[in-house]
Amino acid sequence: MSQRTQASIYDALGCIVIRLDAQLKVWYVNSFGLRLLGYSRLGQVFQRSMPSLVDRDSAQATEFLAQLEDIGAHGVVRQIESPLRTAAGRRLWVSWTIEHRADTDMLLAPIFLVGADITRLHESIESSQLFRDIAQSNPLGIVITDADLSIRFANPAALAMSGYAAEEVIGNQPRMFRSGLTPDETYRAMWAALNSGSGWSGEFINRHKDGSTYVEKIQISPIPDREGVIRFYFSIAEDQSRQREFEQRLATLTSTDLLTGLPNRAGFLDLAALSMRSAAQNGHGLAVVDLDIDDFEAVNRRLGSDLADRLLIELGRRLTDSVRETDVVARLGSDEFGLLLAIPEAPSASDLTEVSNRLLTAIRPPFALGQQAIEVTASIGIACAPADGSDIGELLTLAAAAAQTAKRGGGDSFIRFDPALARVDSGRHALLGELRHAAARNELVLHYQPQLSLQTGAMVGLEALVRWQHPEHGLLPPGRFIAAAEESGHIVSIGEWVLREACRQMRRWLDAGFAPIKVAVNLSARQFRLSNLTLSISEALAGNGLQAPMLELEITEGAMMHDVAAAIRTSERLKELGVRLSLDDFGTGYSSLAYLSRFPIDVVKIDQSFVRDITTNPSNAAIAQATIAMSHKLGKITLAEGIESEEQMYYLRRNDCDEMQGYYFSRPLPADEIATLRAGECRLHFRATDHGEQLPTVLLVDDEPSILSALNRLLRREGYRVLTAETGDAALGILARETVKVIVSDQRMPTMTGTDLLARVRTLYPETVRMVLSGHSEIQAVTDAINRGAVYKYLNKPWDDETLKTEVRAALRHWNERFGNASQAIPR
Repeated sequence: MSQRTQASIYDALGCIVIRLDAQLKVWYVNSFGLRLLGYSRLGQVFQRSMPSLVDRDSAQATEFLAQLEDIGAHGVVRQIESPLRTAAGRRLWVSWTIEHRADTDMLLAPIFLVGADITRLHESIESSQLFRDIAQSNPLGIVITDADLSIRFANPAALAMSGYAAEEVIGNQPRMFRSGLTPDETYRAMWAALNSGSGWSGEFINRHKDGSTYVEKIQISPIPDREGVIRFYFSIAEDQSRQREFEQRLATLTSTDLLTGLPNRAGFLDLAALSMRSAAQNGHGLAVVDLDIDDFEAVNRRLGSDLADRLLIELGRRLTDSVRETDVVARLGSDEFGLLLAIPEAPSASDLTEVSNRLLTAIRPPFALGQQAIEVTASIGIACAPADGSDIGELLTLAAAAAQTAKRGGGDSFIRFDPALARVDSGRHALLGELRHAAARNELVLHYQPQLSLQTGAMVGLEALVRWQHPEHGLLPPGRFIAAAEESGHIVSIGEWVLREACRQMRRWLDAGFAPIKVAVNLSARQFRLSNLTLSISEALAGNGLQAPMLELEITEGAMMHDVAAAIRTSERLKELGVRLSLDDFGTGYSSLAYLSRFPIDVVKIDQSFVRDITTNPSNAAIAQATIAMSHKLGKITLAEGIESEEQMYYLRRNDCDEMQGYYFSRPLPADEIATLRAGECRLHFRATDHGEQLPTVLLVDDEPSILSALNRLLRREGYRVLTAETGDAALGILARETVKVIVSDQRMPTMTGTDLLARVRTLYPETVRMVLSGHSEIQAVTDAINRGAVYKYLNKPWDDETLKTEVRAALRHWNERFGNASQAIPR
């Protein structure tokens, strides 16, 4: 047979033919082989070494080349596989027969190779191996059957799901898993889809090998051959039993309060819907009860979260024990409980009174928590179906509104919802809706109440108090809307407006030529807890070009004690800005000397509840005296609120209270009226003492006129009578003519140093409190003077205005403590 004929036969058979010389260089490739390798002519591969055509990354390539090199010794090698690399770089798997021919025609290229392309077979094998690897590790159950439904493959997940071993399943049919609980309709739908060539998905209730049942969510696909005949069925399934258990557990968790084990709000509403249907079917009524613990926030602060949680658990148990097993008790929120009670369709007042008193009585006995016995009360609101409505959400809202009304009435009581109550509450909600936009509509205004020194009578500060200029109801005081604003959260936006407006007004007064005066702004508990509080304050100050000490922030005792550690951190950040801090309503909550000492506050405000009867109630008088003494020991100023009579003012002044505010001097006034007061230098006027002196006199001694002028302006604004001298001799001359309570002297002065001057003052005028204010640190001289008792306090230049005012105020208190009793006695 000619070579041309042989080549034609090999081409027709789809074989690749290559001839190599002894050095394994290519001499011939048939046409089919060239096309398979991606070449168009022999010259592209002629004389190329065979190893350059082989993909040498595989172990088979190494074996193949070794057989080529040794073919002379073997003569023929059959069925050896090796990959070639095509011109395009694709790997081509070939099964070779290698023959060494010694006839005359083959002398130049004696190595004769005939190969068949087995690439698809290799890819099929690789795909099969890949599928098996994936299927073996897949968490979903995979089963493959042939067209006769004989199981050919089942992965470990499928075996685990059914409980059978592989040898029990392979060759069997899927009917072995049937439990008889899957509806026949499911199987009919499945075969209708599969027989049409479509896939099907659904659920089977199958039986485990141990006899238990499980729910299997499955997807089945028919696999046809090239002619479209179905050869296999492929299924992938997931055991839904755990999912169902998880869903049931999740439903339980989402409807149960984790602390008490009672239903939560979601669970309560679900049970209420069932109870409503049952009540309608059985012809009875349903009472929806909202129960709220009175002043729980204070209880929580006092006990701490762990003991407060124990109280809630015990309270839930008491409520459960107080009702029937068929009734429902739920925890709706932090300190809010809900109950569903079966009642007559038209309940009498006595029916509701009886059940409410039973609940209140169950709560009143003390709760034993560790070493403590805690008493709490509750407010109860009740709405009834069908009398008050049929929607459970609406009934719960009505009951909650009734409970809040009971709480505002003092608590420890119950109220049944009635339409009149709804109208009042509706009006309150309408007012809240309007309040949301009050600032944007420029309806909020600030009034300012003067704060006055009880040492000098001078106006030393103002408190900014918000009012609402309602378009229909006129000027509303804060009592009409602040509590509702706090409950709704509107208090934050109102508080931010007050802060900005107070700073704008301070700027207007400065631009009008008035001296700086501190303005106090109230911070709500919500506002105090805002993360951006310091940023808002610094922006308000910077935007109006104000010094930080001009702003005082009033924080209630309750806000401080809500989270003591967080309150201390916030207070410290505010003090870093330079603003002043005052503690409002001191003595009305749970604070103590230990807590007060931890806060960097400047002013302690004595609540007006202690001031109101301070001249007739020894207990309140004692509390005020203790607060003043305690604050002074901690270096803080005391301010009494709500002074309405001359007697109250003089009593507090005699007991060294520093400042006051109240209707005795002025009600809160609009900004323009405050400007009139300031322009007229209005002040408190005290009755003259036995010595005829009315104002504390402070003598300033410094050889620099500019310093004297600055100190004079600062202390005159505080209401002191200020005298000045530029030398020690001049100061001694003034002391000879005037009664001076405090002298503040520079250290370095011509002819006489400050310590020398104060040593002479100590001898000549021992009642005068002596202070050094100097930028020169002659430590030894000052120390000696202090040790000799010549100097009461040493202060550095440059001075901080607030610090200097505080020290002068403390020096005057020191004078009063030592020498004031006789000279300041008020004639009777």
